[in-house]
Amino acid sequence: FKDYNVIIIFRTCRNGKDLLDNMTLRTHIINEPQLFSLEDLCAVKDRTLIEEMKFLVTSWLQHVDNCGLCKGKGFICELCARDEVIYPFQLDSAVQCQMCWTCFHKACYSGTCPKCARIRSRRTMSEPDGSTNPGVTKNNENERRPSEQ
Repeated sequence: FKDYNVIIIFRTCRNGKDLLDNMTLRTHIINEPQLFSLEDLCAVKDRTLIEEMKFLVTSWLQHVDNCGLCKGKGFICELCARDEVIYPFQLDSAVQCQMCWTCFHKACYSGTCPKCARIRSRRTMSEPDGSTNPGVTKNNENERRPSEQ
């Protein structure tokens, strides 16, 4: 169920929770997408489950497109900077960096994440000795200030 990831956005949206709460049919599929009942399997065979899920996913996607809170959880592809919000659940057109979770258009992404590159660059510039605090060096990290003694 490739559109399961849209549910993650819904669970954190105070407006989208209503759509999930009002859903009475097959809530187990939403909570456990890999779990199907015998009734679900019969509904797959006669294509009724597919139609039900298409309707639900369409309404969820419409909500995401129209909800300011959900749009705020989307990404702008920084590689092409098109004025289009993309989401991790758009598996056909978007890809997500596995290190920082930023999304890019599949067509734009070459395998190198610019955000991760910036983070690495900042770390090497500000922390040449590997410490986590740029104001602390290996020579003075164990020294106490006069007020702490």
